[in-house]
Amino acid sequence: MTTILMKRNQNILIGIFAIVCIIELVSRWLENHTLEYMAKPLIMPLLALYFLLYSQKKSFRLIIILACFFSFVGDMFLMLSHTNEMLFYAGVGGFFLAQVCYMIAFLRYSENTGKGFLVKQPLWIVLFLGYLAAVLILLFPGMDGFMRPVIVIYGLSLVGMSVTALNRRGKVSPAVFNRVFVGSIFFVISDSMIAINKFYHEIPKASFLIILTYILAQVLIMSGLVVEKEYSNQ
Repeated sequence: MTTILMKRNQNILIGIFAIVCIIELVSRWLENHTLEYMAKPLIMPLLALYFLLYSQKKSFRLIIILACFFSFVGDMFLMLSHTNEMLFYAGVGGFFLAQVCYMIAFLRYSENTGKGFLVKQPLWIVLFLGYLAAVLILLFPGMDGFMRPVIVIYGLSLVGMSVTALNRRGKVSPAVFNRVFVGSIFFVISDSMIAINKFYHEIPKASFLIILTYILAQVLIMSGLVVEKEYSNQ
């Protein structure tokens, strides 16, 4: 009976989250800020609640909740950035701290003692750095001097988060690795679109595409971390 009740509550929470995401996506498609103000502030708190209630691994709960909190802060500042340009930079700062938290979690916590994937395949790092360099080459002409180091530092944290997610291949189960790594790639895509749309060239329906890939990123990362098990010497 308890298991059935827990499953029902879990499904209710997932249903509420799905409704919030649909409202947020509709708000972006219609460019309706009122709907966005209703939905966006709920995305990360609901994901954090789901993680707290159903995650199997207690040891990294604090750092993941901090990642959710800083993502929420970034969400709020970016949501209001159309009213004040400085809020965009504050949002970047919030997401920078979220990426740092994710990196710490990916580097410190695993399910077994296996060696990291990048120890055996370090050239993958070059691929990520090459992607970052290509994006920065596009963006730099449209930026003033102040923004260039800011975007470089944030870009390094963003690809660093995805690299550390990739490094966990073999250190966590395939179910955990696949969701988290694919989620990290969606994060890179989402933030790349933000930067390209702002500093290089306007992307059609950019707001909708950015939030769609962002939601996919956070959902995949969190769904992988929820099923991750505690460290084992096996």
